[in-house]
Amino acid sequence: MDYLGALAKLGVWFAVYPLGAWTLASIGHETRGLRSHALIVLCAGSAVATLSMMALALAGLFSPLWIGIAAWLLAGLWCWRARPWIGLAGRIRMHAKPRAKALGILVVAAIVMTAGVLYAFFPKESLLGERDEGIYAQHALHLLRTGGSAIDLQALGVAGDPAIVAIERGRAPELPGIYPTPGRWTFQFSAATPVWMAMLGSVLGPQGIFRFNAIVGVLNCLAFFVLVRRILKPSQRVWAIAALVVYALQPAQVWISRNSLSEPFCSWFVLNGATLAMIALARRSRVLAASAGALIGMAGFVRIDAVIFPLAIVAAWLAAVAVDRGRRSERFNPALQEIAFGCAAVTALALGYFLAFVQPYLVGLADMVLGAIIATALCACLARAAQTSAALRIPRRFAERGAGPVALAMVALFVYAMWIRPHLQPYALIESKLVPQLNGLRDYREASLVNVAAYLSLPVAIAAGIGAAFASSWALRGTPGSIRTWVLVFLLVPTLVYLWKPMVSPDHIWAARRWAPAVFPACVVFAALGCAALSRRWRASYAYAAVAVVSLALGANLLWLQRDTLLLREDAGMVAQIAAIAGQLPRDQVSYVVAAGPLASALITGFGARVVPVASASGPQADAVCGATARGCRLVHFAGMDLGRADAVEVATLRIRRLRRITSMTPLAHGAHEEISDWKVVQIGP
Repeated sequence: MDYLGALAKLGVWFAVYPLGAWTLASIGHETRGLRSHALIVLCAGSAVATLSMMALALAGLFSPLWIGIAAWLLAGLWCWRARPWIGLAGRIRMHAKPRAKALGILVVAAIVMTAGVLYAFFPKESLLGERDEGIYAQHALHLLRTGGSAIDLQALGVAGDPAIVAIERGRAPELPGIYPTPGRWTFQFSAATPVWMAMLGSVLGPQGIFRFNAIVGVLNCLAFFVLVRRILKPSQRVWAIAALVVYALQPAQVWISRNSLSEPFCSWFVLNGATLAMIALARRSRVLAASAGALIGMAGFVRIDAVIFPLAIVAAWLAAVAVDRGRRSERFNPALQEIAFGCAAVTALALGYFLAFVQPYLVGLADMVLGAIIATALCACLARAAQTSAALRIPRRFAERGAGPVALAMVALFVYAMWIRPHLQPYALIESKLVPQLNGLRDYREASLVNVAAYLSLPVAIAAGIGAAFASSWALRGTPGSIRTWVLVFLLVPTLVYLWKPMVSPDHIWAARRWAPAVFPACVVFAALGCAALSRRWRASYAYAAVAVVSLALGANLLWLQRDTLLLREDAGMVAQIAAIAGQLPRDQVSYVVAAGPLASALITGFGARVVPVASASGPQADAVCGATARGCRLVHFAGMDLGRADAVEVATLRIRRLRRITSMTPLAHGAHEEISDWKVVQIGP
């Protein structure tokens, strides 16, 4: 029966494509034609499935078994209705014959498979709530155990405990990543990523939770490759292979695809949405454009900082219509504003979700969110006005004359950001409502471009600067057309924002997560454009040889940069070690974790242990909680801590062994170290 249950739970993975195809077909005949774009169909299906599973999690009805059974039924019904096998061979020949050579397909497959092995076989098994990835993993385990996102203290049997009341009233520190909202506590982040982690964990066990991003990372490599090929001219698309090597193997991408963070899933929607937006602009389709905007807007359900993407879309809309070229057809491409409307609508729904269910997190980031909303609204008004009023557009002759100076200005900006800005003082300091303990420390925003170059390599960063200069010149001259102008500005805006102010803890490799959804892809795209522009007059054989040499050199260099951590399984065995502590605690009474909030949150949400965090094992608070029952209580504390209690009887000593990479304020730190801590479980009283 276990095998049958596991097979049933697998249904959701086989139903993503049918769900996407059915969704697109139901929208209209224009979207029905996207069936040959497999990644876009998968993205649409994953969007619908994500929203459905999030709704089930909010309602407390999340059940991998029944979700899987329903998914199998949906997949079977779609196969019966669509009969996709009919004419399959002909469709494969039609779409595959003119597009790619066998050698190119093999090279791309080898790159993606190499990346997939690096992503999937060396996961980071984070569970402690000291940083965000542990909270996502806890949320997934909580979903598997309870079927809902809310943390029901009444069901746990700890509601009303004096220590819990102290947290709810602000008299004691909150647990990391958990908000003490009235009645039921709330996880800090969206459930979009944890629901998928839970679905994979239901089949593969807890280890499956930490491998979901490996699947998404491989899909992101394919989606990125498709996007780069569409941006480059047909004669220059060989550079997409070199771009794929850099994107797939650069250290931050490898690390984050092994992790349980939400950036890879956010990138999935952004990359596919951008590709669909280019298709919509080429076909001048309102329906496709709104669908593209909706896919990009889905990133807002995954990460709240995805509010930057509506701003990027309206800025790209403005750039596409800002220069008066006398071509009304381009200026009034109906897809331009529909992309913005589709993204704005879905982003508004995402913000409504955070407002209703994760309100403290939204309030903590209110300044950023409101700033992005205001900038988006102003930019959208300006773009609409430029479409309708010639007086607000730049005359073509002025734009062409200004193309050269703008390109030089972009080069100057690159030089400033790379070699001048890092040394200018006074340095900016962290100001955070969510993590106030970091306030007053340097945030290292001045070194953003230098740090990005450390991950991608300096040659790639320089090529990106050259590509950005060429792209800005082309945009003013109208050389790439409004479609490429749109996508290049869409990539450029969030890149500039996050290079200016990353808004993340500055220690590496952690700081690199902020650049994963937008900055790294954009820099690699611009680098490919720069290389393509510099080699545009070369013979095809020379270009192929150059791509081969560059790809091998960059790939080897990127892997060498990770030589100390490439085969490292960070925090291996963490789930089993914390489960061992949970196993020492009684299920029929409350236990207490002393001065260890991350461990307490992992025990409560990950394993459903009836534990409550306390700041100290002695004093009025501890005396009250431990003296409330004639049976006494159990305490979990660090082995080196002096409890100051004569009535403490040791029950067990358990060890947490952590293998971790070395971190630093400048990338890339090499090496790993082992942290060992002993934890005692003691009985207080009878």
